Order: sequence, then C-alpha cells, then structure tokens
Amino acid sequence: MKTLHGLHRLWILLISVAAGFTIHTAAFAEPQSDEVEQGREMIREGRIELVRSELHFTDAEADDFWPLYTRYREETDAVQDRYAAMIKEYLRRYDDADLTNEYADGLIDTFLATKYELLDVQKKYLPEFRAVIPALKVARLFQLENKLNAEIDAQLALMVPLVDPS
Repeated sequence: MKTLHGLHRLWILLISVAAGFTIHTAAFAEPQSDEVEQGREMIREGRIELVRSELHFTDAEADDFWPLYTRYREETDAVQDRYAAMIKEYLRRYDDADLTNEYADGLIDTFLATKYELLDVQKKYLPEFRAVIPALKVARLFQLENKLNAEIDAQLALMVPLVDPS
C-alpha cells in the first residue's frame, strides 16, 4: 500500500490539473484545453502505473490483462468525458447566473446517468477480468479504481459550488 500512499500527492496534483476546467473564480485563469488534456493524460498514465505496481501480474496475466484493461479504460474514459462536460457546462451556467429549474432537472438526470453508466461498464468487464486474473487481483483492481475515482470526486466536490435554490 506504500505505493498508493506515495502517489497520493501526485494524484491531487494531477486531479487539480485535469479538473482545472472546474476552477471558475476570477483568481484563477481557466486552463487551455491542451493543458487539461495533458493533465488527463497524466492521470491515465498514473492510473496505469498504479495498477501495474499494485497488482504484480505474472507475464501470462499481463498479456491477457492489459489489452482488456485498455478497452475498459476507453469505455470508462468516454463516460467520464461526458461527466466532465456536464461539470464544465454547470460551472459556465453557474458563473453566468443561468441556472433554471429545467436545467437542474436535466443536470440531475445526466449526473445519475453517468454514475449508472460507470457501474454498467464495471459490471460488463467484471466477468472478463475474472477470466484473466485471480479474484483477489480483480478485487484489488476494483478497489484501486474506486479509490482513485473517490479522490477525483472529492476534489471536484471541493471545487464545484452548490446550486443556490433562491
């Protein structure tokens, strides 16, 4: 677990860069899209390195696992891209004082839909992961994914302002 703890600071930095589009106060300049993409790529690479260092695959396991994990991450990244776009749109509308009840209804639906989609991707790939690596490694993989996603969500929760219903 030392590796996970050691990467904690790196993740906070990477999350801040990747989620930089959520910084909406005048005190910070919004990052350029290439900076955001670079940050997201750093997170992807860091995630791969973390999985590699924490799961200790045999050569045979690695041969079967990595192509599968790549497909899994492509699907989860696509859902997370939609989630990021939702947050960016929310912040734009928040800053423009353009939040309406109709928009809030759609926002709630989109938020929940992305959460369900992520679970659907995990459920889809679970039997495939079980087929190529032992159950303890599958469990650890899902724990790592959950921890990393929780860190990202926690950072976003700090940066995204609450809706003002008044």
